Amino acid sequence: MKKHIIPGVFILILLVGWCDKRFTDNARKTYPKKPINVVVPYPAGGGSDTFVRIVQRGLDEDNYLGQPLAISNIKGGGGTIGSRKVKDARPSGYWILCSHNAVITARLSETVPYGPEAFQPVCLTGTMPMVIIVREDAPYQDLPELLNAAKKRPREITFGANQGAPAYFTTLQLQKQVPGAEFGIVSANGGADRYARIMGGHLDAGIFALSEYIDFRRPDDTPPSENIRALVVLSPERHEAIPDVKCSKEQGIPVYSENANYWFAPKGTPPEVIDHLAASFEKALQNETVLKRLGEIRVDPVFKTGAEFAEHLAMAESGFVSVAVKRKANLPDFPKIVLVILAILLLWVLAEAYLTRGKEPEKTIGETLEIPYVPQPRIAWFSGLVLIGYVIALQSELIPFAIITAVMIFLIGSAISKWNQTHRIALIELALLTALGTEFIFTRIFSVTLP
Repeated sequence: MKKHIIPGVFILILLVGWCDKRFTDNARKTYPKKPINVVVPYPAGGGSDTFVRIVQRGLDEDNYLGQPLAISNIKGGGGTIGSRKVKDARPSGYWILCSHNAVITARLSETVPYGPEAFQPVCLTGTMPMVIIVREDAPYQDLPELLNAAKKRPREITFGANQGAPAYFTTLQLQKQVPGAEFGIVSANGGADRYARIMGGHLDAGIFALSEYIDFRRPDDTPPSENIRALVVLSPERHEAIPDVKCSKEQGIPVYSENANYWFAPKGTPPEVIDHLAASFEKALQNETVLKRLGEIRVDPVFKTGAEFAEHLAMAESGFVSVAVKRKANLPDFPKIVLVILAILLLWVLAEAYLTRGKEPEKTIGETLEIPYVPQPRIAWFSGLVLIGYVIALQSELIPFAIITAVMIFLIGSAISKWNQTHRIALIELALLTALGTEFIFTRIFSVTLP
């Protein structure tokens, strides 16, 4: 039994981590008992990070949460690495996410296979409309003129909007309003880069946050070739910060776009935890310090939770879905490849099994063969069917990866060993170590999403 101690210890450690990741601590009576980690899936100093830190200050001043809010900037993957961290966290209320519409567009652009439905929505706190900017000496005076120019000269009007980002999907929505209009969409590294390209004549137009436009806009007496102009604010109404700029509804183009700050918790987080978080954020938006700072960065202190928040998400998603195009990835169809390989291997094993059936294994002088290995067709058939079922189960995503992988390894190992009970404990150890260890490596080290 001593030989099973070390594998048993590793299995126990992996099982504890696996269970801790999936189950809520039902014994918890009060919340919160410790600091709450909020993941900002973008670099420190950006718009999302700045907003969260303003809210954090308001929460701390009045102690609305009852515990500190600890900010973790987990950047990368267009916000998906940080979002996955929260999605896979234990639903105890101690890991939450603050993001924006990228949590919707990441799935539509096929960066990740999940969207808002993979989380427990908490609330929306603060919005900022987007504006379309051109250089002030550009010939376009409003949004319809720009779209009509894109219709007359398809792909010649260059437009700054990062591929796969919310601004990209908004651009597709705008094109849809004028049949035949098509911009030459160009990705850029943030608002500063888009602004530099517009000023340098490398972009004709682009989408910017309201705060970026106000910061980039120079005094009115600046030469037109050195300044910018907003064609439209993408909202149902004009914004008080730029009252002279018409909204998209006024211009007959009912496409709306905004930076809205969404808060999410892991799926399955208890309702009382969600309610406490939402109530705390709502109170923070009424804090004088928070209101002052939000005014400085031009964020409107809008708050929505429950049905209102769900409706807002549904509307935003429906707009993006209406223009999403299912792309054919330049990647092999791995499930089909696996099935073909399995079929070839199965035929090979079956052929060997039938050819060697009834033959005695050869022995060399002085060699003792205690357990002769004679391939049997039924073992090959059984193993092949188990592997095919394994691939189908992974595709369905109904059973967790670790469980179905452990079962597959155990069944095939048992068949190969002819269901010999003396190997059963070793097979169970092998199955659990391989399945749990593989999931740990892929999800915790490489951040790969598994079924």
